[in-house]
Amino acid sequence: MAGVERGVERHGRPRDPGNDAAILDAALDLLIERGATGTSIEAVARRAGVAKLTVYRRWRAKDDLLMAALEHARTPGADAPPAGQSIDHLVESIAALLGDPRFRALMARVIGASVDHPELVTAYTRRHLRPRLDALAETARQAVDAGHFPPGTDPAAVQDVLAGSIGSVLLEPEQDAARIAARLRLLLHHIGYRP
Repeated sequence: MAGVERGVERHGRPRDPGNDAAILDAALDLLIERGATGTSIEAVARRAGVAKLTVYRRWRAKDDLLMAALEHARTPGADAPPAGQSIDHLVESIAALLGDPRFRALMARVIGASVDHPELVTAYTRRHLRPRLDALAETARQAVDAGHFPPGTDPAAVQDVLAGSIGSVLLEPEQDAARIAARLRLLLHHIGYRP
């Protein structure tokens, strides 16, 4: 059978998990440094210190490798926040993520890939962004129901304000988490949020 099965390569050698991590780290670094178009499997292999064939045995195409690198980049702090957490905790977690320069650079590269690598952006949206937006919508709904916003506030409007502000923060020069959190709280205050 062609390909890799249960951690054993085609020729029967056990797969080295250290190689997998080195390849994924190299792919993520190059994606951040050069973007999707400027990243090649050859460059990833060089950066990871492995043979090009080692990369191709695991990932047949560059986009598959880049999607795996994005998945590999996930950390507990980058997972979707739990639905139902308070708006205040949500603001803090968003601000911490947006204050991370590496995350900001990665987001810029993912957004920039939308023209030449739309499937990469689609996969990122489906696996990472959509769960975050869904959790944000549920948190907004619970905050409206709990009376933290004026009666009749549409939870979708709260979601749109926060999601839109995330996009605008990513377009600005780097900021620290405290400034980002203060900005998000100010926006929420203007649409009637009361802790």
